[in-house]
Amino acid sequence: MKILRRILFYFLCFILLVLVTGLLLPGKVHVERRLIISATPENVFHQINTLKNWEKWSPWMQMDTTMHLVYSGPESGAGATYKWMSNNKNIGKGRLSIISSFPFDSIQILMDYEKNGKSTGKFLLVNVNQKTNLIWSIESNLGWNPLTRWFGLFSDRMIGPDLEKGLANLDQLMSGIKIVDGYEIIDYEMPAMVLITVRDTASATTITLKLPKMYSKISRFLKSGSLPPAGSPMAIFYNNSNRNFDIEACIPVDSVVKVPEGLNCRLKNEQKTIMVKYFGPYKYISGAYYALERYINNTGLLVIGPGWEEYVTNPLMEPDSNKWQTNIYFPVN
Repeated sequence: MKILRRILFYFLCFILLVLVTGLLLPGKVHVERRLIISATPENVFHQINTLKNWEKWSPWMQMDTTMHLVYSGPESGAGATYKWMSNNKNIGKGRLSIISSFPFDSIQILMDYEKNGKSTGKFLLVNVNQKTNLIWSIESNLGWNPLTRWFGLFSDRMIGPDLEKGLANLDQLMSGIKIVDGYEIIDYEMPAMVLITVRDTASATTITLKLPKMYSKISRFLKSGSLPPAGSPMAIFYNNSNRNFDIEACIPVDSVVKVPEGLNCRLKNEQKTIMVKYFGPYKYISGAYYALERYINNTGLLVIGPGWEEYVTNPLMEPDSNKWQTNIYFPVN
């Protein structure tokens, strides 16, 4: 009996020692990793500042590619938020928000794990000869729970590898991405396609009226022959000097067909292009064009033909103009 009491006494002393020592341990945890990223701070900033881009490099999203994500707030910058829910017990559920964003210097985030507390994260970007020394840190307040403070001793070992993986993923991603003024420039091999087209001229004030009528003419022909479109509508711009447009409206189809007078059916050959995806109302599309042209000038690429636009989103089906997608292409050599 005395032995049992002695064991119990030592056990209680041990528990008391653990609790008292735990209260003396640091109440905050700071985990930090850094890596030289093969891209400019501007390009790295745009990749981190848009939360949907995190699906391409976040270590936690890669741990469970089936997790449920819900985005809210602006697409990028302060206020941008996503909620996650995962069946992986190591990921659980919570919410991540950008709480401050200073181009092209730093981004601060807040991670709310609901019952498991909150953490703040920070990305600090330092320019190093047109590359980026990216410092990613996470800090948590452990409160007064002594057991939580004991677990805090292992935070660097547990969280550090995730930060290292995220930085490595981001470096690998950035090595294959070209971003100008926030727009991602993509090398794209445009496949050969058959187009039903109609060509006309328009001014800056009449193009928005003429182009729908041109597509309507093509659509009536397709419906009359029960021909389904094989892709999104396109518009090829042969000349836009002095705000006058020589434009060809096009709808892809599966094969060459006979067309009535006023329409053309032709094969558009396979072409090497660079392209950019623009999301938003058409009246603001000039920013995407400037980014594409700036990239062409900086890289010395030669444009070898007229550019064109591809209208991926039907405005009649999507009321939110910020979600309208227009792809811009230039054939290059």
